[in-house]
Amino acid sequence: MNDSDTKYTIHISFRQFLEGLQLVLVDGSLNNIVEEETQSLELSLSKGIYQLKASFIDYFEEYFLTVSQNESFVLDYHYPMTSPSMEFATTHEYFSVPAEIGSRKCTSGDQNKIPNFFFFAAAFDKDAPYKEEIITDLVENFSLFDPKGKLNIRFDYDNSFVDPEAAVVIFSARLRKGLYFLKYRKKGKRRIFPFYIYNGYQTQFLLRYKQAPDFYNSFFYYDNKFGFNRQDNQYLLLDKIQYAYKDYNNYKLLTASDRTAIKEHPYLVALVHILHLVTENEQDNIEFRDTPILELPDIAMLKALKDSEQQINSEELPIVSAIMAKCMITVGKKMEFKPGSIMDRVVDSLSYDIFWNNFSEVEDLSRMADLYKNLLQKSKYYGSNLKDNAIAKVRKLIVNSVRTTPETFKEERLNIFLGNNLTDTPEDTTRFTDAINSVGNVSEIASKFNLPPTTVLRNYEKYDEMYKKMNLK
Repeated sequence: MNDSDTKYTIHISFRQFLEGLQLVLVDGSLNNIVEEETQSLELSLSKGIYQLKASFIDYFEEYFLTVSQNESFVLDYHYPMTSPSMEFATTHEYFSVPAEIGSRKCTSGDQNKIPNFFFFAAAFDKDAPYKEEIITDLVENFSLFDPKGKLNIRFDYDNSFVDPEAAVVIFSARLRKGLYFLKYRKKGKRRIFPFYIYNGYQTQFLLRYKQAPDFYNSFFYYDNKFGFNRQDNQYLLLDKIQYAYKDYNNYKLLTASDRTAIKEHPYLVALVHILHLVTENEQDNIEFRDTPILELPDIAMLKALKDSEQQINSEELPIVSAIMAKCMITVGKKMEFKPGSIMDRVVDSLSYDIFWNNFSEVEDLSRMADLYKNLLQKSKYYGSNLKDNAIAKVRKLIVNSVRTTPETFKEERLNIFLGNNLTDTPEDTTRFTDAINSVGNVSEIASKFNLPPTTVLRNYEKYDEMYKKMNLK
């Protein structure tokens, strides 16, 4: 009897629970032996080398299996989870144990209280190089602000849990209900994330770190159970929902048991509801109709867009970037901008992903200076004002024509463009308007295209060319 005639019983399974896992088994001649959605296989195979392809959500992994006897293969699936949960390779007790403790005990303030804000950041790998630099970056460059731009808390070694050996930083505290901004700033690089504190929920922000923060895969989660648990699957469900946001065809990857599990998490129900509203697939939302839901501002905005008599509440920022984009481009009903506001600074950097943390970073001062050097040369030392009489206008024109704009003034104007140190007052609104009006024809172009002035400012060459083409005689 040839070896090829001998059949061996082979069991294939995974250490992680992966509902919706797609498996394809190929032999040495590249023939498909099996192709199905399953978490385990039991097969009779001939001696040889086989290739197992495993795909889950948007992650793909290959394994080569040598068959020469009856054998059980128990495999690890290295799905890159941001949260230290579900027994993946990025989940280890040096990550998950501090997360479980820190989500139930404040690191800042009264440690006997259960926090309603939980920040977790860690390296993807415990043995990552430059751990000391990573820890310093995590601890020293994050802070919390209120909607008026007032510093609420700055992370430090006294109010955070820090484990240099595992490269883990955890901050948790009790905050008052309302809107906040989590800000990261390092050497001019900035990210700003809006989030809410709700009664009955713990707001969680989870982030992983390579040589720099992996903001693209970071996320917020609003937990109605007040505490991280490494066995919980809601973060994996969130990943599946995010995948559906990228392409609604991926919604079918949510299994019946996934959709049942989602109903236990009001935040996930809200995200699914928003997805159905945006894609106009509301028939798929029927099974969630009587399910508890977290009423995010995004839902109110979407309803306002459909109702001609409803106004958008620009005081409550959406948390889903796609909803912000929708509010920006809807004719006749848009978000109102406050000059120099966080909204105005980041909306033109929008990425059509699910969370604000996927925005392009807000430009730093030095980059702005380089990018608009030529425009800044046109910047008048004295900004124009609609209330100026003819004499005042001539006086400013003469003075501006004979003076070189000081570097300190350039820096101040750049700060205005970035919205730094501005308050919601008539005086600062005038400062912002004067700054915009004094730089080339930015204000004129912005009005023509019905865009925020800062959008035109950051993309001046593009919009200036379009404007000139529109006005060719």
